[in-house]
Amino acid sequence: MKRLLILVLPLLLAACAAKPEQVELTDWQFEYNGHWYPTTVPGFIHTDLMANGLIPDPFAGTNEDSVQWIKDSSWSYRTTISGRDLPEGPLYLVMEGLAGNALVLWVAYFGDGDPDNGTETVDNMFTENVFEISNGTLQYDSIMIEVFFEPLTDSLGENYYGITLPDRRAFTRIAPFQQGWDWGPKLQTCGIWKPVYITNKRPNTQNTQNNPSIPNTQKVELRQEKDSIGQSFTFFKDGKPIFIKGANWIPVHSFPVDDNANRARYRHLLYSAKEAGFNMLRVWGGGIYEHDYFFDLCDSLGLMVWMDFNFSTMLYPDNPEMLESIKEEAYQNVTRIAKHPCIVLWCGNNEVKNGWEDWGWQGMYKWTPAQRKQLQHGIDTLFGENGILAQAVKACDPYRRPYITTSPLYGWGHPECVTHGDSHYWGVWWGEEPFERYAEKTGRFMSEYGFQSYPMLTTLRRVIPKDQLYIDSPAMRNHQKHPRGREIIDKAMRQYYGFDSYSLNLEDYCYVSQLLQAWGVGYGILCHLGSDEDVRTPRHCMGTLYWQLNDCWPVASWSSIDFYGNWKALHYRAQALFSLTPTPSPNGEGNEYQKALQIWEQYYNVYPKDRKYPDPRYSIGQTWQSDGSLVVTLTAQTDLYDLYLDTDPHIDGHFTRNFVDLKAGETLHSVFLPINHNVDIKCVKTIVKTLNELYNK
Repeated sequence: MKRLLILVLPLLLAACAAKPEQVELTDWQFEYNGHWYPTTVPGFIHTDLMANGLIPDPFAGTNEDSVQWIKDSSWSYRTTISGRDLPEGPLYLVMEGLAGNALVLWVAYFGDGDPDNGTETVDNMFTENVFEISNGTLQYDSIMIEVFFEPLTDSLGENYYGITLPDRRAFTRIAPFQQGWDWGPKLQTCGIWKPVYITNKRPNTQNTQNNPSIPNTQKVELRQEKDSIGQSFTFFKDGKPIFIKGANWIPVHSFPVDDNANRARYRHLLYSAKEAGFNMLRVWGGGIYEHDYFFDLCDSLGLMVWMDFNFSTMLYPDNPEMLESIKEEAYQNVTRIAKHPCIVLWCGNNEVKNGWEDWGWQGMYKWTPAQRKQLQHGIDTLFGENGILAQAVKACDPYRRPYITTSPLYGWGHPECVTHGDSHYWGVWWGEEPFERYAEKTGRFMSEYGFQSYPMLTTLRRVIPKDQLYIDSPAMRNHQKHPRGREIIDKAMRQYYGFDSYSLNLEDYCYVSQLLQAWGVGYGILCHLGSDEDVRTPRHCMGTLYWQLNDCWPVASWSSIDFYGNWKALHYRAQALFSLTPTPSPNGEGNEYQKALQIWEQYYNVYPKDRKYPDPRYSIGQTWQSDGSLVVTLTAQTDLYDLYLDTDPHIDGHFTRNFVDLKAGETLHSVFLPINHNVDIKCVKTIVKTLNELYNK
């Protein structure tokens, strides 16, 4: 026995002393007003300031305005790692993502000698950076790493580019949406937003071998073919055309780190998309290149992903610094994302061609012919069929999945928008056209269209002070980012429902705004589904992706699911309509799909304001299943319209059936599905709201 111990003990000691190949650096501090505070990495400076009680929640009230100083300030982060915790051999510092203009400094200490040090700069949020800090010849006692962030000024050549561009954001490679959008707050931030680690093996961030290493189970292809209508835009799976149903995806949070809270949001949103019958999401090009966790879930759920590169609604400079930065960004992200079978399409940008041709930039900025030529060259260099992004797809996507240069192919003011390629139709909303316009403005593939609504009052109460819960309060205005949003909603609400923000209290207005959104966008979906009633061959429209699925904060927006995960009326309407499966060539009478379409068409024949509404009468009961879920049974005694169920107290989640019409004598069975399955729902009471009540007040 003693001999055995003598033999084994050295092996055990050697195992215990074995050095790791990689060490993640999570113990960081940041400096504020001369003091150092603990930070969470990955994270952003806003989240660190909030966690330490140094700023209020920027989502609440008008706090967004009070934190604008952050973007104009400099910020420092630091950490130290002991030599005994370092890997052996050459050492590489890997920073998967730094948001902002960053200077990275490391100082390595050993014995009594002068320390080794080095510096590097980073100006692209979407690239992974690898720095060699040791060739392995020295054993360090410790390494200190500091990251300094400066305000975003002239990061990629604005001062000497020589051409005024429509948006200064074009000169920075940070998430455009964080700098404000018509559905998002202006919270320009910085920070170590992805993991940092030290390793003894240099990571390979680019794969240009075109060597398939993953199973391509989707077998999906996009065909764009000239036909009797114009140019098709049809996805085929296993050789058969498929009708695409889904929505556009934006980041799940204004500070989109890959943490437990955001992972819960990913799970809920993607499962909700699947539950509503989606088969595709378009990752919009003004957010981020999504985390692998998002793509993993899409892979597992069978959700196809249209992937925009991260360029949106502006022109980009073609100076060497910018082009080199973008090339690295493109090659790295295609390499990472192409590992996922869910990807079926790469798209160069969102609405750059649309803006260049249709938004008046040519006259607004008075570009000379030479400047226009240079800007066109920049568009072609970045987005063209043989441009930087296309080359990245060819080099780094082992399956050479298709690449399109831009979305849409034609803006909504062009007649070709309904005959050629994909279409963003914004005559409804931006053009203030009636919903009926969707019937004549259905394109070959509808990749954007939509209409706003407000979240329910239960959501607003979490971010709006009690004394500002009225439609025109400063806090409410701050949570409506579109300059004409309320006015456009009011105009349509008067037309279809006979109400507006002046005639309804805030709770009722939020409710009717969601009915309006479901009515209008639902009608658009119906037009896209039934776009070949005259039995045209080929089918006219082969896809519908409404704008948008989700929110990055609590706000009035185009989303069908609010920031806290509550389904709006639109999501239920999309679920009902997406349950229909269009056939490429309907066969006339007797077709069940056509019969279902006719039922919906009859529904849309009468505006809600023109119906007759009896006083609502119903009986309701609630029980709990063995798994603890709440089951609501409601029997209508009179005709009920747009019946809405909620829990009191409100719990985030959705019912299996909600926002429904019931004829007298019909019974609704609906199960409540909370987002947090650990929440106790046995004390809740079901509350009911109907449109009948508003018309009978």
